[in-house]
Amino acid sequence: MATIIPKKGKSGEIRSYMIRVCLGRDENYKQIFRNTTISRPEGLTPAKERKEVERLADEWERNQREEYERTKSKTDKTKITFADFVKNHWWADHVMDGEHTPNSIAFYRNMSNHLVDYFGNKKLNAIDAEAVKRYIKYLNTTATTKSGKPLSATTKQHLFGTLRNIMEYARRFHYIQSDPCQDLSQKEKPHREKKKVDFLDTTDARRFLQCLESEPLYWRTFFNLVITTGLRRGEALGLQWADLDPEKMQATVERSVSMDKDSESKIYIGSTKTKEARQVPISPRLYSLLKALKSERENELGAKLLPSAFIFSAPADPYKPCFPTEPTRQMRKIVKKYKLPNVSPHDLRHTAATLALESGADLKQVQMLLGHSDAKTTLEFYAGVSEESQRRTVEGIESLITAN
Repeated sequence: MATIIPKKGKSGEIRSYMIRVCLGRDENYKQIFRNTTISRPEGLTPAKERKEVERLADEWERNQREEYERTKSKTDKTKITFADFVKNHWWADHVMDGEHTPNSIAFYRNMSNHLVDYFGNKKLNAIDAEAVKRYIKYLNTTATTKSGKPLSATTKQHLFGTLRNIMEYARRFHYIQSDPCQDLSQKEKPHREKKKVDFLDTTDARRFLQCLESEPLYWRTFFNLVITTGLRRGEALGLQWADLDPEKMQATVERSVSMDKDSESKIYIGSTKTKEARQVPISPRLYSLLKALKSERENELGAKLLPSAFIFSAPADPYKPCFPTEPTRQMRKIVKKYKLPNVSPHDLRHTAATLALESGADLKQVQMLLGHSDAKTTLEFYAGVSEESQRRTVEGIESLITAN
């Protein structure tokens, strides 16, 4: 969607509008922008003026995208190689579409480089299920890391997942008739080892909160927020004061903060992992901490905080978020200081999910709280994660079948 920027004169009155659209990214991963300026429509109400400007912007954007597609080089789809398709089509049009985060782009760069090294100049439509199976055999028997060690199950699963992403994209845009990865049985596909979920049990969680009472209000509030709502670290850092609703006692989670090594600020602010906003409830105790934090920050800065200020902001600038690795660094200090179990901020998210299940919440409720797009993810990580909850389940069955 095009961005519309009002251009004002010296008197402050809008005189024209600049329209800006991103068409994709070039071979150096830089975004390709097109700009134009349109005069302000005359004789319209503000609402009708805005609607007319949006119509003109949509029409101009559509023309720009059509022109961009016409001028891009086209290749005979029956002759294209795997390497050519990955670089000039899947990478240029899919990965670099402006929707992927810098972390996702870096991940796909590493994975696709490995795939291109293996499949090289093999024709894309010549890669069948047998070729994919041989690639998996290569991963299991021959491929190694830079240090010469065998690949982990997780790395093999990531490589296969990227190959499946590439081939499915090729199928959708009619470069191949079918995705060969889908012809393999479940046993033939790589599987990563079942991940052990680290979390604090009820006793350790209570002790953790008690220890936080001696810590600065900023971090006391941050970690209380994560352990009670299950927010991801980046989601908590992305919260702004406007996201809090005191009447409904909830927070809207619609952005996330992560690292971007290629940007000047080294910070990327984007949407949530699922690209969707969600509302999470906050307790009266947590809301009191948030109010106290806001008062403390305003006293430190000597100014009122606008709604667009970040709740967990950079020390000197309330309109910039805290650096993404800082909560992890602070967590390590707290764990070491109080001799707590060695958990990370993300493990506090696991803790919230586990305690929610143990308190009686069902999987659907936990899925919505955590913002999982698929209930299978919630089930995979959290069902039966606590030995105590499993014990209570067995005891419940026992009581039902042996009761008089």
